[in-house]
Amino acid sequence: MWNLLSRCSLIVITTLIALTISHVMAFQQRSQFLISQRSPSSFHPLHNKENKVNKKTRGDYGTTSLFMGKFQNKQAELQKKMMLAKQQAAQKANEGNDESSPKADKQKMRMTDEEQKEANDRKRFEALLNSHSASIGASEKSSENYLSQEQEDENIDAYRKGVDRFFEGDPAPSEAFEELISIKSENAIGGPAVKRMIPWLRNSNDSDYVVIVTDPRQKSPEFLNTVRDLSSELPRDIFSKILFINADTPAQNRRFLKKYNISDTNIRLYSDEKREWMQAYTALGENRWSMTLFVLADERIQKLVRDFSQISASKVVQSAIKGTEQRRL
Repeated sequence: MWNLLSRCSLIVITTLIALTISHVMAFQQRSQFLISQRSPSSFHPLHNKENKVNKKTRGDYGTTSLFMGKFQNKQAELQKKMMLAKQQAAQKANEGNDESSPKADKQKMRMTDEEQKEANDRKRFEALLNSHSASIGASEKSSENYLSQEQEDENIDAYRKGVDRFFEGDPAPSEAFEELISIKSENAIGGPAVKRMIPWLRNSNDSDYVVIVTDPRQKSPEFLNTVRDLSSELPRDIFSKILFINADTPAQNRRFLKKYNISDTNIRLYSDEKREWMQAYTALGENRWSMTLFVLADERIQKLVRDFSQISASKVVQSAIKGTEQRRL
C-alpha cells in the first residue's frame, strides 16, 4: 500500500514539474514574441543595422529624387529663357531689316555726327582737289565763288596736315552761343536768347540760316570797317541774319556803334572777350588771327571762309549764302 502511494505521488510530482516547465517555456516564448513586436531592433543588432541601412537608403533616395526634380525644373526654365531670348533676337533682326520701318527710315535719313563728319571729309577733300575756281569777281561765273584760290589751297594744306579745326559740313554746336555777352546788358545772353537767334532751335523752316562774322583781335579796324560796310551795302533781309562777334568789351562796342551812327536795334553785335566761342568754333586761326565767316543752317556749318577780308566783303557774304541755298535745294 505504501509503495502504491509513493509511486502515485512520484507520478503526480513529475507531472506537475513537467507542466510547470512547459508553462514557463511557453511564457518565455510569448514574452520574447511580444518584445520583438514592440522593439525588434533592441534585441536584434543585425536587424537594427539593416534597418539603419534601409532608412539611410530611403532617405538618400528621397533627397536624390528631390534634387533631380529641382534640376529638371531649372533646366526646363533655362530652356524656356533661351527660347524667349532667341525669339527676341530674331524679332530685333527683323525690325532692323525692315526697310519700311520708321526707325530704319530715320536712320537712313540722318547719320550720326561722326559718320556725317567722315563723309563730309571725303567729299570735301575731293571737292578741294578738283576745284579750279578763279579769284572772286573775275567773271560772272566766278562771282558765285566765295573762296579765293589762296583760301582753297590753305584749306587743302590744313586738311592734309590734320589740323584740328572745323570744316564745312561739320556739326555747329549751339551751346557755345550762350556765353556771348550782350553789349546792352553786359551779361551772357543765355539759352532763351540763343533759341531765338539759331534757326534750328526756334523750329523754323529748313531753308533758314544764320551768318557769323567774327574777329579775335581787339579794336580791329578791319572788323569795324567790315561791320560798317556790310550795314550799308547788304539788303536788310540779309543783314538782319548776321551775328557779329569780336573780343572787345561791351562798352567799346557801344562807342563804335555811336561813332558810326549805327543803331544797336538794327545790328546783332556780341562780345567774346575770353574768346570762348571762337575757340569752340576754331575761329582763332593757326598762323595769325583774322576774321572768319560762317554760314550755319540745319545744325551744320554750310559755308566757312577763313581769312575773311574787308575787300568785297558784301559780295563774299552774298555768294556764300547763295552757295548754301543751292546746296540745300
